[in-house]
Amino acid sequence: MRDKPDYKTLLDFSKGKYSYNDYLKVKDWFTQTRDDKETESRLFGQWKAFAGTEMADDDSLRSLFARIHYKVLREEKMNEKKRNLWHWYRQVAAILIPVITITAVLYFFAGPVFSPGQSWVELSVPEGARIEFMLPDSTSGWLNSGAKLKYPPVFGKHRQVELTGEAFFKVSHRRSSDFTVSVPDMDIRVLGTQFNVSAYADETVSQVVLKEGRIEVSGKAGQFSQVLQQNEKLLYNGESKSFKVTKVDADLYKAWTDGYLVINNEPMAQVEKKLERWYNVEITIRDEKLKGMRFKGTFNGEPLEEVLRFIAMTTPVVYTIERNGYDSKGVLTKRQIIMKLK
Repeated sequence: MRDKPDYKTLLDFSKGKYSYNDYLKVKDWFTQTRDDKETESRLFGQWKAFAGTEMADDDSLRSLFARIHYKVLREEKMNEKKRNLWHWYRQVAAILIPVITITAVLYFFAGPVFSPGQSWVELSVPEGARIEFMLPDSTSGWLNSGAKLKYPPVFGKHRQVELTGEAFFKVSHRRSSDFTVSVPDMDIRVLGTQFNVSAYADETVSQVVLKEGRIEVSGKAGQFSQVLQQNEKLLYNGESKSFKVTKVDADLYKAWTDGYLVINNEPMAQVEKKLERWYNVEITIRDEKLKGMRFKGTFNGEPLEEVLRFIAMTTPVVYTIERNGYDSKGVLTKRQIIMKLK
């Protein structure tokens, strides 16, 4: 194994400042230590001694550990992505170019088919899938599993979209034209920025994470109005009508757009929801105590069985996977996962 990287190398790597040799060193080291709890614990102690007041708590160190894990995995996939991207673009272009041409001709001769405010376009993502989108104003982004996005075919001066579920937005800046994402409990108003929103109908907590720029988040009932800065997260609890703002690493909250399932020290009740959407399954946790236990891990392309096996290795959990069945109408049902304490 190559020499163990020092604290500064790891910290720079987590911020994206590293050479190729640094990458090889960190990757080699991380491969050896990622599943070793004793080594991880010793490392945290060494980092504390080195960092002093710069990083004083385990939460910060574990966040750094998660960032390194994500960046190592992402770097591994970059070369493979570059090789496959051109082939994928050629396939998509063969399908889309005729459609774009027809649409352009219709627009030129007949004008826009829809008037602002009269109709909405809706994008819906099936469970277990993720899609990339581009809006009429060139705003782009990703929709996560089970998400729905509604927008007008033509934007006016005030651009507004409606979201249920999770999405990452790269908002196209337009002078004197604001952009608002409306979710059930909040409105997020921006001028030009990148941010992640998660607001699923079956969850009481919604969150907004700002990667770049500046956004204003306002409660629908006027309970609050909060401006977020880069790498800040706003959590809103719909039951208590309260919100909290914390500093985070925004990259971890957009990792899903690159195909990474990141679980960052989250309670199993929240992990359950993530796995259900990611793999299109139904999970039942039999023990209330288990719902509060926390788990962290980063996955890319692993089948559900491998993820569950890893969870069972690192937490006192046993699980069973039931085969798909058919409902009364002959429709294939989701796989059922039962989790409980050992």
